[in-house]
Amino acid sequence: MEKKYWNPYFGGVVLGTMLFLVFAIASQGFGASGTFSRATAQLLVNSDKSWLDNAYIASYFHHGGSALNNWTVFETLGILLGGFASALLAGRLMVKPDKAPKYPLAKRFLWALVGGMIVEFATRLDRGCTSGQGLDGMVTFSVGTWIFMFSVFGAALIFSPLFRKQWVEDKEEEE
Repeated sequence: MEKKYWNPYFGGVVLGTMLFLVFAIASQGFGASGTFSRATAQLLVNSDKSWLDNAYIASYFHHGGSALNNWTVFETLGILLGGFASALLAGRLMVKPDKAPKYPLAKRFLWALVGGMIVEFATRLDRGCTSGQGLDGMVTFSVGTWIFMFSVFGAALIFSPLFRKQWVEDKEEEE
């Protein structure tokens, strides 16, 4: 039996409402990439306090205490818990790599790791993640965000054929 997804318009209204509430309560939009930077800073300082001499690392501790004491960390945990609850309630909770049937698992994980590292590095350079840029910039009518999002989707259309085998088995290969 095929599992049903939420109506995308309903999902959009929920997402827009949540974004409005986040702007109203936290005076800033969504964003999760800072969580990973904060976790890395906390791990570095836990392993060696001399990392606090680095101005970039120290900036995560300017309020004292833990780098993880920030609303984006709790937002990210909420996203993980919400995604888990959603998958559980929809009957789609499973541990299964998302890949083409004959594509090697190790190669898929390697590409995912490399891609994730590139995205996280670029995210730090840009001081924000794609989802935060897209959502927050779109609702504030940022021209730069519109240019960025058209560039992201344009690049995806151009480069996705290079990675097609990771996701889809070609008909010629099956015969």
